[in-house]
Amino acid sequence: MKTYEHFHGETQIQDIGQELRKIVRHEKTSFKILTGYGSTSGRSDSKFAALKALSRMEKEGLIKGFVPGEVKRSLLSDTDPYYKTKQDYISVLKADSDYGND
Repeated sequence: MKTYEHFHGETQIQDIGQELRKIVRHEKTSFKILTGYGSTSGRSDSKFAALKALSRMEKEGLIKGFVPGEVKRSLLSDTDPYYKTKQDYISVLKADSDYGND
């Protein structure tokens, strides 16, 4: 699985959605992005922008789903938005060394 690391400070927040759409056009199966770690506020603006863009692309049918790393430690109910994706791709996720990393 290809990892895209340029979301950790190299891509402007307002450009993250466009950058993700470029990646989606090229990747045929799956990919991984690493975003910034946040600030003293505890909120990562790059992560928030990426999740928002991925959610929009999922609704548009451009991607089948996405799962943030911290979902590994979360108990999900069948109403949780990540539940189905986690169930469908659990074998791929477990093999990913970054799965579980916020």
